[in-house]
Amino acid sequence: MIKKEQNKIPKIAFDPYDYKKQTYKGVNIYTRPLPWANCTFFKWVINHGAQDDKVGADGTAHFLEHIVFDGNDLHEDKKSIDLFSKEHLLDSLNAHTRFTDTCYVCKFLPQKVAPALEGMYHIIFKPLMREADIEHERKVITQEGWGYLLNEKYIAYLKKWSKNLYSDIPEKSRMFSPLGWIETVATISKKDLISAHKNYTKENSTIILAGVVNDSIIKEVKKIIDLVPSGKKIPPFKIPSKISIPKEKRWVKTYTEIGRTENKQALLEIDRLLELTKTDEYTLGLIETVLREILYRRLRHDNSWCYGVGVNFFKNPKHISQNIWVKVAPENLKDAENIIWDTIDRFIKGEYKEDCERERKIVIDRTLASEFLSGDIAESAERQIASGKEIRTINEYLEGVVKADYDKGAKHLSLYFKKEDVFTEINISEEFKGKVK
Repeated sequence: MIKKEQNKIPKIAFDPYDYKKQTYKGVNIYTRPLPWANCTFFKWVINHGAQDDKVGADGTAHFLEHIVFDGNDLHEDKKSIDLFSKEHLLDSLNAHTRFTDTCYVCKFLPQKVAPALEGMYHIIFKPLMREADIEHERKVITQEGWGYLLNEKYIAYLKKWSKNLYSDIPEKSRMFSPLGWIETVATISKKDLISAHKNYTKENSTIILAGVVNDSIIKEVKKIIDLVPSGKKIPPFKIPSKISIPKEKRWVKTYTEIGRTENKQALLEIDRLLELTKTDEYTLGLIETVLREILYRRLRHDNSWCYGVGVNFFKNPKHISQNIWVKVAPENLKDAENIIWDTIDRFIKGEYKEDCERERKIVIDRTLASEFLSGDIAESAERQIASGKEIRTINEYLEGVVKADYDKGAKHLSLYFKKEDVFTEINISEEFKGKVK
């Protein structure tokens, strides 16, 4: 048996996630110099995302992210911005919108810090937002939306699905993605965009720098911060104090019924949302790692009929998400579902403690062997900040992995992943309609 070595927490000598934090005129600046880097990775996080969209104008934050790249008082149009990115940002200019924030990203050589940051400032804070550009982006975003939303039937299904599972989450946070809905994108106005852009202020800004970071670069960052307007700080998002179990517990739907392409394989998904206070992320990580390994072994290796299996137990900014899915031939659905619940029962009874210690050691070894890229270090820091957390160092992560307790994981499953409390969904092809319960 592999034993957990108590009080022997491995450490790495150079922790690439050991960011330093300073605050300048209300803006938090996170810096991590990396000795191997040749350029600076820069992220400007605006604490304004899809959760801040008005109901009925869902997708405004994402629309705004698009429109800032259509021209500003320094760069007349998209072509000029593209040229700026090539000349000063190593052709790296990009952005993305989440429910919690919008992030503008780039990288630049240290000798180009001044023009790089000046250009970024004008892009983010001085967009022209011309009517012609708005209509152009509306077409682009609509086409992007159909890539996710597929068709009207699937949109209706997604809304019903999210209302059932996310009944205690505010309606505007129940979008399938920060893009919003096709019908709301069609109605977003210039007035909506200008109103949203008023949240682009010092009080709602965070800056992340990784790679080549020195006093000269930080000085240039502060010069740009001086230009940013002040305004009202966006209040923290509301975290549900109670999340109810789904109203409907089981759906069996054909791919055709929900607007998806027919598929010979069946998809089984089991979901349960939970309040953030119920457990820590290391317990969730332990559950996820061990269950995924055991289920893959039992469904794929032992039976030779499982196409894929996933276990995702993690903390979102607002809630804990718990999901188990498996793709399998329809005739094996019942057996696969029984194996999932039998595996959870065995976990609760303590049968997988040896597997837990084996997986723990593998996770630690992989972490110690990892070679981190500068861009990944900046991106991971950004994701953690967007989730309302401080940036976690590798050594803090290793400490959590070592301390994650199996019995605590078993208790969590016994309390918060009961068969009678979850939402089980099965998608099958038309030929199996009525044959699967």
